[in-house]
Amino acid sequence: MTTVHDVTPDQLRGLEAAGEAALNAALGRLPAHEREAYWASVRRAYNAPYNDAVKKPRAAQARAV
Repeated sequence: MTTVHDVTPDQLRGLEAAGEAALNAALGRLPAHEREAYWASVRRAYNAPYNDAVKKPRAAQARAV
């Protein structure tokens, strides 16, 4: 299995560019608000360990809607 340590920096940059191009192509078919929702969920997921641990209970949120 190839790991990040087995590739050269140039190869890694090429893989990064190919991955970004594939992601942009897939997201390109979505309307702007759906693309923004996708990126918002990614930011939230990657920031999850750092987010405030205090959250509103779901039942309270459901009643408020």
